[in-house]
Amino acid sequence: MSCVAPNRTRMPPALSATIVMRRQVSALVVIAALMAGCGATQLETKKRQEKADFHYKLAAGYFHAHSVDLAIRELMQSFQFDEDYPESRYLFGFILFGRKRHEEAVLNFKRALKRKPKFFAARNHLGVTYLELERWQDAIDVLKPLLKEPTYTTPYLPYNNIGWAYMKMGQLNQAGKHLRMAVFVNPKFCQGHRNLGLLAEKRGDPQGAERHLEDATRRCPKVATFHFSLGDLYCRAHNDAKAEAAYKRCSELAGSTLLGRRCAARVDLAHNGGCQ
Repeated sequence: MSCVAPNRTRMPPALSATIVMRRQVSALVVIAALMAGCGATQLETKKRQEKADFHYKLAAGYFHAHSVDLAIRELMQSFQFDEDYPESRYLFGFILFGRKRHEEAVLNFKRALKRKPKFFAARNHLGVTYLELERWQDAIDVLKPLLKEPTYTTPYLPYNNIGWAYMKMGQLNQAGKHLRMAVFVNPKFCQGHRNLGLLAEKRGDPQGAERHLEDATRRCPKVATFHFSLGDLYCRAHNDAKAEAAYKRCSELAGSTLLGRRCAARVDLAHNGGCQ
């Protein structure tokens, strides 16, 4: 057996360089094609989002003009171009919430947030929807991140809503902490004062309840529900005259609505000594 290594044919240097160059050119062509494909895809996505935004803006215009059915039609068009366009999902959720279709509203708010995690309005309204569904802990979990957002301009809203959820869960100390923060951040926030009044009554502090509820009606004198709550408080305290006045004001503000009719009935009740 020969121990001499066999001769190998060596490629001429010029030919080797030519092959390497061809391979490099082929690689560049592939990369260019991929980049062109990505660019075309991005351009198409951008165009579809622009069309989705166009229909969203039309929908928002119709909504603010109280043409809700036309707004929904435009939102459906928006979804044809981008099914998770966040502004469209948020507005659709808002409309569904107004129609008491709360579970569907939840799904739309979630889709808006999945696409746009910093969509503060969608997060707040998702929390409010959970409150309507009496899913207290879900509301708290969704809303708490808003308290840590330095750019969120209305933190008193989640403070109030979290406080309300805690109150409904019977965690009165946590409720008080968050409701007090709501009115600390915005002293003019009437709903916060009203809820503090309800919390004080739940804690067995009728004087504190009266103070907060009177403050709410003084700050927001045209909100019928505040006068209704104050009337109930006066009635439970057997103060017929003040209860009658509060119910009467509620009836005037609420008119022929269900609340207005309830207040009108209680005017007669208080006038005839029914609070005794």
